[in-house]
Amino acid sequence: MTEILQNLEKSNYKEMKIFLINSFFDCICKDKFLKQQELNSAHKKAIATKDFDLVSVAMSYLAINNYRKGARYYQTLSLLNDAKYLANSSNSFLAQKINVFISGLIEYYEKNYNTALNLIKASLYIKIPEGNKLDEAILKYKQKIENENRQKIISSTPPSFIPNEIKDDALLALLQVGRTIAVETNIDSLLTIIAQQIQQALVADRCTVFLLDDEHNELWSKVALGLETKELRFAANKGLAGHVAMTGETINIKNAYESEYFNKDIDLQTGYKTKNILCMPIRNLSHQIVGVFQVLNKFEGDFTQKDEDLLIAIGSSAGIALENANLFNKQKKLIEEQKKLFSSFIDTLAASIDARDKITAGHSKRVTLYAELICEKYKLSNEEKEIIKNASLLHDIGKIGIKDSVLQKEGKLTPKEYEHIKEHARLTHNILSKVYISKNFEDVAEIASSHHEKFDGTGYYRGLKGENIPLGGRILAVCDVFDAITSKRHYRDKMKIKDALKIMLEGKNTHFDENIVNAFMNISTYDILNVILSNSNCNLSNEILLKQFNLNELYDILLKDRMVITEDELRLIETFDKYYHYTA
Repeated sequence: MTEILQNLEKSNYKEMKIFLINSFFDCICKDKFLKQQELNSAHKKAIATKDFDLVSVAMSYLAINNYRKGARYYQTLSLLNDAKYLANSSNSFLAQKINVFISGLIEYYEKNYNTALNLIKASLYIKIPEGNKLDEAILKYKQKIENENRQKIISSTPPSFIPNEIKDDALLALLQVGRTIAVETNIDSLLTIIAQQIQQALVADRCTVFLLDDEHNELWSKVALGLETKELRFAANKGLAGHVAMTGETINIKNAYESEYFNKDIDLQTGYKTKNILCMPIRNLSHQIVGVFQVLNKFEGDFTQKDEDLLIAIGSSAGIALENANLFNKQKKLIEEQKKLFSSFIDTLAASIDARDKITAGHSKRVTLYAELICEKYKLSNEEKEIIKNASLLHDIGKIGIKDSVLQKEGKLTPKEYEHIKEHARLTHNILSKVYISKNFEDVAEIASSHHEKFDGTGYYRGLKGENIPLGGRILAVCDVFDAITSKRHYRDKMKIKDALKIMLEGKNTHFDENIVNAFMNISTYDILNVILSNSNCNLSNEILLKQFNLNELYDILLKDRMVITEDELRLIETFDKYYHYTA
């Protein structure tokens, strides 16, 4: 491996690809550590040659290498997600296959066996020309995890409940499906799990799990193992499955073409040859029919009474799980509708602020967009992002209580007027603290009302200092000031970007939290301009150029002597300035 890496500078795409497949994958499958220096060299070479599919592969290996050396689970997932993005954007099946497989390995190491197994199986479905060696290694892990999962099920089940025939895959499947579906709430995943377990347990070629849609009087399924289809849907009284759904009978057909219920046209259309069928209703706790199992073509002989008994046993668990999943989905939809209503309420409040003063219209939206960019840099959770987003939109709601003569004054404010306008922070807290939607909304009120607090304690309205100011409030302070000085006001034009960035940097540890300013200055000029232009109909060009530079780099370039500025740096200044001062 060392010799290959020493020659990486001379290698071409094909050699890099062979190296990454053979050397790295062999090491992973043999559970060996890769040398970090060698791995980094290959990663840098792939970046230098702009082979982003190979960058993705190298990043996937970096992820598992770092994990084995003690990196945290969520750090590893973050790196794998970046590699996944590159694999998908470069349309590389090789990169996708390795990324999915390594994601499965990480879940295996975390003892998330079902997730690991599903990912590793998914990696097998991604076909590549170089697949033989990789598939052999993946199959080894698949078998290993299946065996460990089997032992886990047996060891965690009370002995009195384990039949003597526990080695029988069918009975093991009954335990497996019962444990798995009990915690699954996604309908599509649930249908897939049930269909896979039945197919394996009954040793059959195909299995479909149909659900009964009472509202439309239809049977439907998004999962038909062995069929290339996105969704099956038909009238609830049609075909064999329809007959079972309407009558509640279990039908075991030994010769499909001799049965009055079988529709031969489907085989004629698909070219498939149906031999035998086992079709059975799925019932809930109230014994109502909620769906139908349809299993086709047992590999050895016909479906037996034992198969029927097993399907009944699986069906009792599956019916309850499917009903629970349906209830969960209905509750989820209700929550989503409530979120939309809440979002609409927030937008309406934010719009009421803009309506007070047309020249500052869009300020709350831009502050929100800046805040979201900083949140991304901080890798905050979705819940934290949502709280800060809502606080950003509503941070100036207290201006509703400020006089128009002060709010829209075109000249400098008098000391008395300034004291009056400062009251909007207190009013923001008073208004939002009276809105009770959830426990989290208390944080929205605290964050929104603290956007004028300063890191050194000289801000308002409570004079909070340092980390006593909520993180969201410290983020809003940076966003609010930057938008204010880079936007047109009644009494002045927007500030030059060089001067605006200087204010942000000089405000570290006095007005602003230094860490948040640093995060803000690391945002790309492309993202910043997108926010500045968010209220216009202007579309950014030169995307690649603008994404190459962040605000820190832009500021450093603006400080340079024009005589030493490179051509790319000059283009950046001209491009940024053009959009920064854009007027419709």
